[in-house]
Amino acid sequence: MVRAMRRSALLAVPLVVAALAVPSWAAAQAPPGTTTGTTPAAGSGTTTKAAPVFTGPPHISVLRLRPVITAQQGHARFMVGLVSRGPVTVTIQITSRKDKKVVRTVTGRENHPQGAVWFLVQAVTDQGYQLPTGTYTVTIRAKDPRGRKATALTRDIRLVLTPPRGHLDGFTVPNLPAIARQLAIPHGGQLVTALAARGILVTAGLRRGDVITKLNNLDVTTPGQWSPALKLLPADTPVPIEYRRGTEVRTGTITATPDWNPAPDYAKTFVVLLKRNPTTLGYLLASGRDRLDAQKPDQAQAQLDAWPAGLRATAIGHMLQGEILLAKDDLNGALAACARATVKDPSLAPALLCQGLVLSRLDRTADSVPVFQSAVIADPSNAIAQAFLAYALVATQQYDSAIAAATEASRLDQRYEDGPLALGLALIATDQKATGVAQLKKGLLFMSDQTRADTLITNNLEPNA
Repeated sequence: MVRAMRRSALLAVPLVVAALAVPSWAAAQAPPGTTTGTTPAAGSGTTTKAAPVFTGPPHISVLRLRPVITAQQGHARFMVGLVSRGPVTVTIQITSRKDKKVVRTVTGRENHPQGAVWFLVQAVTDQGYQLPTGTYTVTIRAKDPRGRKATALTRDIRLVLTPPRGHLDGFTVPNLPAIARQLAIPHGGQLVTALAARGILVTAGLRRGDVITKLNNLDVTTPGQWSPALKLLPADTPVPIEYRRGTEVRTGTITATPDWNPAPDYAKTFVVLLKRNPTTLGYLLASGRDRLDAQKPDQAQAQLDAWPAGLRATAIGHMLQGEILLAKDDLNGALAACARATVKDPSLAPALLCQGLVLSRLDRTADSVPVFQSAVIADPSNAIAQAFLAYALVATQQYDSAIAAATEASRLDQRYEDGPLALGLALIATDQKATGVAQLKKGLLFMSDQTRADTLITNNLEPNA
């Protein structure tokens, strides 16, 4: 069986710390030290009458669950909804029809208030392994604070898994103009900085220092194009790859392995690489981001401190400093570092995105809007910048612009959760509740962070469903 995996650090998204920088009004949980903002959803600020206290026996009804669930292998999730009469604690049990064994049990929050109750269910066993294609029985039970049990709801579902997503066994960073100038190569694309020995990229002919420009016939010349292309990379299927070696364009064929395989550990590779190339900016940035991906910001800081002073003072040096401080939850320090980076290079899209995300985390949402707009101008292909611009526009009640930005985020990356989530919030805020709720559900189905999903459901889906 396949063990479900979180997003691999190997993917090296345009801003590796983006997931750490979700503003409080868009996130599931506020990391330590952050202030709590408000959710820019429809209904905030409105007055509603308190529901009457229900004292009768518990009752659940209106089960919402698709009979056929089609999802990508390794990323299968589904939504379960119901309505409770009175406060209840809900438990979902998934039983395999094939062997009659309970494979998954999910319990919601204790004494959930009456009304709509929604769950995002990861289609894995209790041990974390992907449920195989097949038929399952979903049983929903509920009990009230007095221990009284409601009549259970039951439905059979069929889980259909599509082919898995592939991943690359190499570490890359955007080939930003400053990196390209130092290497005396054209800018754009993804600079290959580390490779797994005898891996698929090596077999296809790539070497360290090459620049990937197309993956599976998709352009990856801008930072924002890389993550969507990786999400669309199929596993176990030969696909073309185009790359530059210096100014020479080369092509090859790769067959990626499924993304539940563990990512290579590049730590030792970067130690050797930096000894041989102590002043190569692209390799220095990659090594620092590798340590951030490993959730070891102190090691990343130690590496940055060892950079030559002139390189630490570059826009990329300040940007990495901001990412490190953000990972350590030093928001004010991160903001100052990212701001220094954008002063040095006003077109450095990842630094602008970092600055906007930190401003959002600091609840300086109005200040983040022009910064996100600059990030979008610098890299129009970046779905993260578009989505978080949309969040900020919702929070500042600029709904038409928010809808446009969120729609563009969804177009740029069809498997990125924050595009439809931001669109859902904007639509709900403009009284387009049914369409907004549908977008929220769509975004939740892309989400692997269960904690964030649970809070988004509580704060935005259930009040509007």
